[in-house]
Amino acid sequence: MEPSTRPPLRRFLAIERSVRSGAYPNSESLAEELEVDSRTVQRDIAFLKDQLGAPLEFCRKRNGYHLSDLSWTLPAFQLTEGELVSVFLAERLMRQYRGTPFETDLARAFDRITRMLPEEITVSLAAAAETLSVTPCVLTTQDVETFHSLTNAIQQSRQLRLLYWSASQNRETDRIVDPLHLSLVDNDWYLIAHCHTRQEVRMFSTVRIRGAKPTGQKFERPNDFDITKYLGNSFRAVRGDGDQTWHVRLRFGPEMSGRISEKVWHHTQQLEPQPDGSVIMQLQVSSLIEIRRWVLYWGADCQVLEPEELKRLVSAAAREILAHDFPASPLPANGN
Repeated sequence: MEPSTRPPLRRFLAIERSVRSGAYPNSESLAEELEVDSRTVQRDIAFLKDQLGAPLEFCRKRNGYHLSDLSWTLPAFQLTEGELVSVFLAERLMRQYRGTPFETDLARAFDRITRMLPEEITVSLAAAAETLSVTPCVLTTQDVETFHSLTNAIQQSRQLRLLYWSASQNRETDRIVDPLHLSLVDNDWYLIAHCHTRQEVRMFSTVRIRGAKPTGQKFERPNDFDITKYLGNSFRAVRGDGDQTWHVRLRFGPEMSGRISEKVWHHTQQLEPQPDGSVIMQLQVSSLIEIRRWVLYWGADCQVLEPEELKRLVSAAAREILAHDFPASPLPANGN
């Protein structure tokens, strides 16, 4: 008989029921009852003890297993259809963590969860791929060793020397930093750290870190550091300088108002539907850099109402785009 590689829940339930009844079953009697070989039962019992904390003990006098603590119960793993879909989507969404030290641990944890599912649910999980899919977003390729060095340094409060490529300067810079936090912002990972060069807490894109080596020094983590307060009203990954806050008002035409209204684009946003079908969005941001790029993304479907500075930035960017001397080419049919 072929040993099972996936301990289905129904076998666990049968083993628990038999042991709890006081029948003192052993591997041979359980194998006969479950119609599997004794090695499969032994693996199931080991899994129950090691992974689920079952207080199973073998009584030599009775030649069988019993529970030393009758208050223990098998965790409930019955899934609703909605929960089954969630498990499937979780596996797909874990791809966001590829290339990070979390990838292996997440995959291991997910495997442990799915190995607990009954075989019939496992089949349904596989079949879900025929009706559900997750289109991966644009993912950056992380250097696993560098990312691992960052997470260790944060956990151990160890100072790092970074070789960092600065996008604005288009060159590599050498910095000493006190790493405080890693955050996934708008599909990209960022290291938040106190930079000794700038003498302030700054954000560093992890994919631009060309090297991260410990200096041998430890640092005291600031008691008042709070990632929520630090990010504040930043739009996407760009924080403003100082305490300045920009009050932004944007008008989206009727064609786009539905798309705008169905999402929360920023935690400060307020939407005001207009009689003509358009919608006005108000939000408070600490920088105009990313909001300018976002406005340009929507093109003619977005009108800047306030502030005047954002109007000037968008207008200047539009003029620069038109000034590019690219050969004109017709748009492909159907957007393909």
